[in-house]
Amino acid sequence: MNPTPFCMISNISTRVLALVLALTFNLGTRAAVGPVKGASAGIVPPQAKSDRGQEAEWTEEQKRAFVEKLLVERGLLDPRGWNFPKTASEYAKMVEPHLGVPPRIDLSEAVEIPLYVNGVRSYGNLGQALDNPSLLGKDTVSGSTLQRHEGRTAAGVPLPDVVWVSFGRNSTRDPAKILGSVQMIGYHRKTGATAFFESSDQIHPWVRLDRDTQRMRGVMPWIDNPEQFNRAFKVPDPTRPQCVQCHQADPFITNPFINAAKISGTTENVVPILDQDSPYYVIGGERWDMRTLHIEGNKCFECHRVGMSTLSMFVENGWQPNKHMPPRDPGSLAGDLEQLLKAWRDGPGSVSGASWVIPPASGRKRQVVGDEYPHKALFNSPWEAGRKRDNNGKSAGPKLPNAGAKPR
Repeated sequence: MNPTPFCMISNISTRVLALVLALTFNLGTRAAVGPVKGASAGIVPPQAKSDRGQEAEWTEEQKRAFVEKLLVERGLLDPRGWNFPKTASEYAKMVEPHLGVPPRIDLSEAVEIPLYVNGVRSYGNLGQALDNPSLLGKDTVSGSTLQRHEGRTAAGVPLPDVVWVSFGRNSTRDPAKILGSVQMIGYHRKTGATAFFESSDQIHPWVRLDRDTQRMRGVMPWIDNPEQFNRAFKVPDPTRPQCVQCHQADPFITNPFINAAKISGTTENVVPILDQDSPYYVIGGERWDMRTLHIEGNKCFECHRVGMSTLSMFVENGWQPNKHMPPRDPGSLAGDLEQLLKAWRDGPGSVSGASWVIPPASGRKRQVVGDEYPHKALFNSPWEAGRKRDNNGKSAGPKLPNAGAKPR
């Protein structure tokens, strides 16, 4: 989804994702094209002709329909679809009974995420050579912002159990061509109800950058102007990754990049830190894969849940768990991590006390689920289709963290 603070890897195989991107962005503007390089032979988009028999431009709806049809045929997309409306304003109405209304976002009022190189505050495109990279597979650029908002009803009545976080992600390489996104996550601390909104990466109509620091500024459209709000924000749809692919353990991703932003005048993170018992479900995402691994007695789970898809993403981008976790004694839980990796690699049946669980939600306690779970997604398996194969045709398997001792 363009969506994410957060969401960077696909819930479909790497190979199919490449195909989807090629069709949608590189080849989708022309109806008559040949086979996509790197895709399965024989996959050719249907031709569309104008009234004069000439090649016709595809509409966005035609592109999406073709991609959905392809993914359904390949068993990589739930043909039932998801329970999200088509527009952001409709989704705002859908979540209002649970979370109130989305916040008004003024990026100038947000906290800029500080970046450091060898402990020194730094600016510009720092790539990955900094103390607190984003770990999302992109260059880390200064100027991104975070803001915490108290939940409110449409009438302005405070909702103390609801928190919203807005995130302005700056990905601009050329200041003359602003690139990034603005996202919102709403969360109810008692029920776990969660909503995800995200802009496209074309935010230049509303966002500008400070010249020297590239700090994001600007005011995003609000729900009182549905046309502009729908132009600015998108809702999840089945051709994009599930938000929970990255926001797996709970609604809010935290890492050294995100945690560098503090509420003004305090040492408290802008983004809330939740725990292993925090409720969590996504409004409209009832068919999303909400599973995480759990192992009884494993100390990795004493403070939080662990989303293995998120962990894998961080590790692939240079993060080393045993150098950071647990915070007060890094590396002291290497054995527990090794046990977790074995359960991830070989399945929970390979480790005593391990199981798939879905989080508590709306008063329901955490539940253990098995093979009968109906909402499985490929991102929750280390053995994705399309992984690189060795000479014997066997999957090379996932990239796993080095736990200090190679998992057996």
